[in-house]
Amino acid sequence: MKKNFEYIISNLKNSITPTDFFVDYPKVYLNIKDYERHLNLMNSLIGKENIEDEFIDLISYDPGIMKSIPILLATHETNFKVVNVPTAVILDNIKNKNFDIIDEQYICYDFGNINHPISDYAGFLKKSGLLDLLKNRKIKNLVDYAIGIEVGMDTNARKSRSGQIMELIVEEYIKLLSVEYHTQMKSVDIDKLYGTNLCSIGKATKKFDFVYKSKVDGKIVLMEVNYYGTQGSKPNETAKSYIELNNKVNKIANTKFVWITDGKGWIPSKNNLEDAYDEIEHLYIIKDLENGILEKL
Repeated sequence: MKKNFEYIISNLKNSITPTDFFVDYPKVYLNIKDYERHLNLMNSLIGKENIEDEFIDLISYDPGIMKSIPILLATHETNFKVVNVPTAVILDNIKNKNFDIIDEQYICYDFGNINHPISDYAGFLKKSGLLDLLKNRKIKNLVDYAIGIEVGMDTNARKSRSGQIMELIVEEYIKLLSVEYHTQMKSVDIDKLYGTNLCSIGKATKKFDFVYKSKVDGKIVLMEVNYYGTQGSKPNETAKSYIELNNKVNKIANTKFVWITDGKGWIPSKNNLEDAYDEIEHLYIIKDLENGILEKL
């Protein structure tokens, strides 16, 4: 029998954030290794007065350096599709009713495979502000600068890491069951392996975080996992979508939908979570896992 909903709210975890959550330094250092040599060569440009000419000479000497420039503009993309003028020029042209400026000035700079004269790249990097950054000695070492950029870019991945940590935690509890399980499994593949009929509810490409066969009743457990540490609209959307998914899965023989969630981000959205708790038979939190709920499913 289900516990009172207040049990759920009162036992939500304050955090599942481990100490190595904030920056994935091994990934940062691995990325830097790919272009460290080229960035050290570019250090020779720092403080140069005629920096555009120096840039052209350096790239002519070693064209491979071009592949390492995108990280200095805070991206791992190699194709830059741009309107080749500053923002102010675009706005001035629109003000003067030259509405074709965006199409007229469109250009693609490929840093993986040079597709324009190097002087054009130099002009682009001058307009971007990068060459002035070097010329005016605003930085001392491009490798250190790139490490800072990589760290900043990696922090953008924190949101997905939070979900990954929750999945890792739940996976350890599943391992304790000593059952064969699958991760990120599509419905079409679940149907093939287990003989279910999930595709009939229009979910052929839907992926479930964990899938395994229950040792208790032989049903196929279709599990979704997430964690919300802060408030936002996403928990509300998730609750509604999982109620719908649960209702559809319930129509499929030999399956059961299980949702494991947690986090104080649910507090402002507890009404939505309660609605889901009322509708979804197997909605649990980490505390339930600690109490052995998976062994009973």
